Amino acid sequence: MPTKPLQVVAPGLRDPRLMLAVALSLWTVLGQTFLYFNRDPGQIAVAVGAGCALDMLLAFALHRQILVPISAYITTLSIGILIASSDWRVFAIASLWSIASKYLLRAGDRHYFNPSNFGIVAAVTLMHGTATVAPGSQWGGDYRVAALIMALGLAMMKRVQRLDLVLAWLGGYTVMSLLRVALGQGGLVFALGPLTGAEFALFTFSMIPDPKTNPPTRGARIVWGLLIAALDGVLRFLEVRYSMFYALFALCAVLPLFRQLALARGIREADPWRTVVLVLRGGPEAAVGAGEGRAP
Repeated sequence: MPTKPLQVVAPGLRDPRLMLAVALSLWTVLGQTFLYFNRDPGQIAVAVGAGCALDMLLAFALHRQILVPISAYITTLSIGILIASSDWRVFAIASLWSIASKYLLRAGDRHYFNPSNFGIVAAVTLMHGTATVAPGSQWGGDYRVAALIMALGLAMMKRVQRLDLVLAWLGGYTVMSLLRVALGQGGLVFALGPLTGAEFALFTFSMIPDPKTNPPTRGARIVWGLLIAALDGVLRFLEVRYSMFYALFALCAVLPLFRQLALARGIREADPWRTVVLVLRGGPEAAVGAGEGRAP
């Protein structure tokens, strides 16, 4: 059996992950300096370092790829910002679970759990009392900052072609919140207040838009966003903590069904990443386009 050629796989300049990586990096820097993010830089570094190292190791061992771990960087930076714990090992383990889920939990040739969501849900579920989600009141609860983040986030979603999904989620969340108020669960500030928080913004603009873990068609993405909002609303009404993370986790578990329905309609899902592949065996070769190199 011939050995796979060794490849170097890196994001191209048109890869949407580059914009998200820059946005998250800027968010982290501003959060550590001006926006009251009470995160330990060492813990963030542990999360990013552990996850990127495992991504590169598994890509080399399973696919013979020398990988620039841009996806792992985005995933683990989100974990470093979203998880709160006094134990640095929590950040390492959550990141390792996130990256491992991409390689071990797959339907066909694609993973279906959102990696950062998987790591966070696993951490808060299996590490009772040790891992929690950081409070949404970071950045001091300033509505002006929240409005700016919301505007920039929506502009970024339009650029990466996931505005339909995010608007469906936001609209569904608002409707479910008003329904909870009508049923007597708190007032408007209680129900709609999370919209202004860092936790909600990261979930909305970093986690759910991941193109590899949401449906491939516009109509299905709108349904997907509404379903996340509906399940989140039910869980909030039942006073389940971390409801939106559990809602996304549950829906990702049935994402292969959404993909099968799309395939039955003749819709084939293209790889959303724009990668540059350098084949080291047999001479250099560059390829830019969807699915080149099968970057995980």
